[in-house]
Amino acid sequence: MSDIPTFDSWDAVPDGLRPANDLRFAGLEPRGTPVAYLRVGGRTVELFRSADAVPRERAARTERGRGSLDPATADAPIGSAGSTGGRASRRSAVALPAAPARERAAAAKRSAVPPDPERARGWIRDLLTSDFVVLDSETTGLGYRDEVIEVGVVGADGSVLLETLVRPFAGAIPAGATRIHGITMRDVRDAPTWDEVYDEVLRVTRGQRVIAWNAPFDERMVRQSATLWGRSERLRGFECAMLAYARARELRYGRCKLERAAAEMGVLEGGGQRHRSTDDARLSLAVLMRAAARGR
Repeated sequence: MSDIPTFDSWDAVPDGLRPANDLRFAGLEPRGTPVAYLRVGGRTVELFRSADAVPRERAARTERGRGSLDPATADAPIGSAGSTGGRASRRSAVALPAAPARERAAAAKRSAVPPDPERARGWIRDLLTSDFVVLDSETTGLGYRDEVIEVGVVGADGSVLLETLVRPFAGAIPAGATRIHGITMRDVRDAPTWDEVYDEVLRVTRGQRVIAWNAPFDERMVRQSATLWGRSERLRGFECAMLAYARARELRYGRCKLERAAAEMGVLEGGGQRHRSTDDARLSLAVLMRAAARGR
């Protein structure tokens, strides 16, 4: 371990180095041996070069063994039941408990986005005829101490099922987050807490497929917020609109910013993406509907 760099905080890790779990949640498979280590929370995390990673489907076809992806699970849905919903290696305390094997298999069968573009487009068309809602959240940041400060849920017809600001447990919103979505502590001063909002989130999503643009992120933020307030109920099985769109459009690595997708589909209005929960949920829905109508 002494022959390669070792970092003691995430802030010290250079851009382009990621843990294996980060790469896998981005649809990539790490290649080669670790190029650095990170010591955090009493553990040592292996870091790999993002530039060396390959798409997971290719890795699954060409390699089995340490660090490879079993082809039997290559299509496992990002953000599905039993997933960590994000960069689990950073903070094991917020990892989701593993779902029973039967539950994982059912979720994978229902929600896995096929890697083939035509089948991915079929997945979108099938989704639009099912019972689903689209959820989006605005947060205090991107990290593992951050939480939801606004949540919006819209129905398949774009109707607003839930839209509310949320007063954060931490009692503060960093200026960097405010620059993105414009929400300040003054805005949320009289808003309900996540503890007060969560029952309504569970109610409007019950029995529905829960779609989010970047599902691992929203799933993780919902979970983190619930954990902060001691809520044990879990909203599981998020399905990723971004992954479906990117695969349908044959975009590399299965990623695409919502604003870019909306511009490509001709549904971006005004000055661009607003970065508010209900607006972004509706924009995600519009992108999927236009992608299904175009067929490519």
